[in-house]
Amino acid sequence: MQLDWEIWLDCHISPIIGKWLKDKTGWNVKTSYGLNLYALKDIEIYLKAKDNGKVILISKDSDLPEIIQQKGAPPKVISLKIGNCDNRQLWQLLQSRIEKTVRLLIDFDIDIIEIE
Repeated sequence: MQLDWEIWLDCHISPIIGKWLKDKTGWNVKTSYGLNLYALKDIEIYLKAKDNGKVILISKDSDLPEIIQQKGAPPKVISLKIGNCDNRQLWQLLQSRIEKTVRLLIDFDIDIIEIE
């Protein structure tokens, strides 16, 4: 599936997940470290993503969905509602759901989807 949106991973998600996601899908996946977002507050990340346009944030942080509910999308967010896990466990969870989740966000104009 071709995607004209960027995927941004928050600082609580390892850059290796970004590499695996890009390798699997061919999407434009960026990490918070590559974007220099790791030291910013959530509202600042939201504003940078909003300025950029078509961005889907993947985050474990509960503040980003709240900000999007208050201020609107884009950006859109995939909210990961999982506890601490290693990269392989997170990847197993994501790889089985990510394409369908992204398609729902885009095709049905949904702003926030939670993955548990």
